[in-house]
Amino acid sequence: MARSSIRKAPSIDIDGLLDKFEGFLQKKSLKLTTQRRKILEKILEMDKTHFTADDLVDQFRNERPRVSKATVYRALSVLVEAEILEEHQFGDSYKVYELSEGRPHHDHLICTNCGKILEFFNEEMEKLQDKVAKGHGFHPTHHSQKIYGICAACWGKGVRA
Repeated sequence: MARSSIRKAPSIDIDGLLDKFEGFLQKKSLKLTTQRRKILEKILEMDKTHFTADDLVDQFRNERPRVSKATVYRALSVLVEAEILEEHQFGDSYKVYELSEGRPHHDHLICTNCGKILEFFNEEMEKLQDKVAKGHGFHPTHHSQKIYGICAACWGKGVRA
């Protein structure tokens, strides 16, 4: 199922991102192969901010030489480890990815009917989360807020559950 978002991918310094990725790979005794480079470039060219591995594989369908599905999955794993991508499990049996580099913190609204993903930021909600954590003597390092429900388009079509 295709995923979408209300925000486009940010303008990214591709050279800086490739340098960061290459530096990470070198620390792991790996190389920035042509395929890894192409995969990262395709991610940056995609017109949606949230995508699945299959969405990315589809980007290579008409290209030669082909990039295999296995290569895409391995590259996604490395990009997550390098903190260039974030990996989300939004309740389905597959993972959704988004760029973490150059993106401000945000949370997600996920439509349980059509799978649409909307990003949002709410300062009051952030402050409340910090207050709750502090009240429990907890020191958060990061968080991910996911709210599941029915999007406006599906609600307008009569979907209620």
